[in-house]
Amino acid sequence: MNSFLRNFDVVIIGGGPSGASAGIAYKKLNPLLKVAIVDKEIFPRDKSCGDAIGPGVISVLKRFSIQDILDEEPKVVSTSLSGPGQVLINNYIPEVKNKEDSIVYVIPRKELDYRILRKAINLGVEDFTGHKFDTMTKNSNGWEVVISKDGKRKKFNTRLLVGADGANSRVRASLGLSSNEDKHKAIAIRAYIDSPNFIEYFNERSLFFEINVSAARGYAWAFPSRGDLINIGIGVPVHLFKKYKLNIDSLLESFILTLEEKGIIVDGVRDKKSYMLPFASSLRELVHSNAALIGDAASMINPMSGEGIFYGMEAGYILANNTFDRIDSEDLQKGLFNFEEEFKKRFNKHFLSCTLARIILQIPILTRRLLKIAKNDQHTIDFIVELLFDEAHITPKELVFLTIKFLIPIKLLEIRAKNNTSRQ
Repeated sequence: MNSFLRNFDVVIIGGGPSGASAGIAYKKLNPLLKVAIVDKEIFPRDKSCGDAIGPGVISVLKRFSIQDILDEEPKVVSTSLSGPGQVLINNYIPEVKNKEDSIVYVIPRKELDYRILRKAINLGVEDFTGHKFDTMTKNSNGWEVVISKDGKRKKFNTRLLVGADGANSRVRASLGLSSNEDKHKAIAIRAYIDSPNFIEYFNERSLFFEINVSAARGYAWAFPSRGDLINIGIGVPVHLFKKYKLNIDSLLESFILTLEEKGIIVDGVRDKKSYMLPFASSLRELVHSNAALIGDAASMINPMSGEGIFYGMEAGYILANNTFDRIDSEDLQKGLFNFEEEFKKRFNKHFLSCTLARIILQIPILTRRLLKIAKNDQHTIDFIVELLFDEAHITPKELVFLTIKFLIPIKLLEIRAKNNTSRQ
């Protein structure tokens, strides 16, 4: 076996949005840093996901000045939520804090991830996609990393190793960390369909969520991409999936029937692919000696929505911002700890709030009640959408107001909603 040794400042395992974002951040903050990205796949490659990117991702792209990857992509401006009792709520995506845009794009990950990765490579990040990560060994200066392709091995010395290699992270396993318990992850399946009347049905490009119906104690989605292309899928917490001996393909078929019963045309079901979602309700240890985990490898996935692109990309930036000027310093580990502290301080309350929301949405009677409240109270539906797409968290004041709304009769909320409408 052939091998050669090279020295890097940062080696990132995983070329998805989290890893590519970290690479971009390091090169933007210090173009002289030697940064490499390793991924077993050759891009463009498919990745199972709902494909929706919201205001958070858009803000990250703007920070890096790479928002041109969204050019000519159609905008999605609203959400449609349905649940038990045939409740349907249509709502425009509200203005979210610290973000300029209240819109969503739905771009297949095969295209989105490749575009972001190309931006990293164009900045000088060295491309080792198509290479398998084999081993990592601690040494006095950081890590020795061995990768391989077609039987040929490459060895790297790196001061900092970043694990951005997904839900089944081999870097995480090599650091001695186990995967999430079943109650802190979900199983999901995604497929693509063609639907010539989806947008007409909702009167515009709208993200459709169906909560606690086709997916018992989970949710299904249908997100419009360009043209007639729709991303559909369904997700269920793993512990419930196993408890009730569910079949993920059958759940998807049930959701397809639901769409057809609504009058939505479903053609060309294809590219079905299941995957695991490790929730941030069990956020991994992010920092180790000369190593850090970001993205799905660190369980940075919204426990309510299953979205993880924003948190992974933001983590890549926060990591780079706290360490780019300490790579060759004895303070590197301090920078890593600062990264973990900053990330958790910013997102822990949000993740906790989303975890509580997920628990509520797993109970049909509470789901029905919450959706009825949201249908008649603009603040509640706005808050739900902000949990999905922003960094909102439940404050004591918010909790008191929500408790009151749960206790008062729905009729009173309906009367107030009608009075508010008549005044406008």
